[in-house]
Amino acid sequence: MTLTVGMLNSSDHIIHLTLRGRHSQALVRDDEDWAALAAAAERMLFWCGGFIHGCRCEGPEMHFALELAQASIGSTVRHLSGAYAGHLRKRYGWPEGIFKHYIGVALDAELYLDELVIWLHRAPHTSANWTADLAYRTPNSMPWITTSRVQEALGGYGIAAYRRRQVEPMAHDIIAALTRGRSLRSLAAGPLAGRQGPQPSALHPPWLVAVARAVAHHGGVSYNEMTSNSRTQAASTARAIVAVLATRRGASVADVSRLFGRSRSTLIEQAEHFRLTRPQVFDEAARLLAAAHDGEGDRGRAMQVRASASGRRPWQAACRSPP
Repeated sequence: MTLTVGMLNSSDHIIHLTLRGRHSQALVRDDEDWAALAAAAERMLFWCGGFIHGCRCEGPEMHFALELAQASIGSTVRHLSGAYAGHLRKRYGWPEGIFKHYIGVALDAELYLDELVIWLHRAPHTSANWTADLAYRTPNSMPWITTSRVQEALGGYGIAAYRRRQVEPMAHDIIAALTRGRSLRSLAAGPLAGRQGPQPSALHPPWLVAVARAVAHHGGVSYNEMTSNSRTQAASTARAIVAVLATRRGASVADVSRLFGRSRSTLIEQAEHFRLTRPQVFDEAARLLAAAHDGEGDRGRAMQVRASASGRRPWQAACRSPP
């Protein structure tokens, strides 16, 4: 069973995610590897949403304090491990199959979030042990690490409270809970199992079609044009937007590629182009769809009218080249 945020509410649970290499080599060896991991994490957060609160890489293991958004844990792991595995293959010539199956431990966020981050960052950042400790000691130094929720859990006392907790011993039962708590598989049969995320239909998930139609409506592109062979910039942009927004809700890019009759690699390439050059198109689309979903469609319609009056669709206006 694929677990989504419907089962693991993002505000209730935190995931201790462990990625394990198939061999004994260290997965992060130097600053170049650490920078590549940061880039892979930022890419994953763009596609899947959510937050990373802490990270520790030691030998053939990588640990993350992960908060899911709406994408499934499986999709989130694929985006993170896949991007970093590409770096390892390119730099070191490693073969396919770098990672074993991930381990995910679901924890009560209110009880264990700060404990997990302190435990992950328990040792100094060294050549053999890479952590995101700097994010808490130097605010805003690591954009892919979110520190605010942990700081709130520490009482809002910032760096002083964080450093004090780091030097305090941690109880063995707490460590056991962080490393051997309820697995994601066990949660699938528990009380959260009934809270499902979007479920696929025989052909295309209805909610995915609804997202595509909403993007078409707000973008001024017909749904038929999006599902046709049209190669116009407007249609290509709209498809890329749907690919990202649907992935954040739990779909796979393969689901979107089947809907549009486009290759998965083409959709990813187009979305990555906009992520690196004009990421505002996705933020604009997400705001419009959220407003419409929350019954605040007047704002979205007003934005569309203003864009139409200027001769541009909302994200075409955001996509125009900078002066």
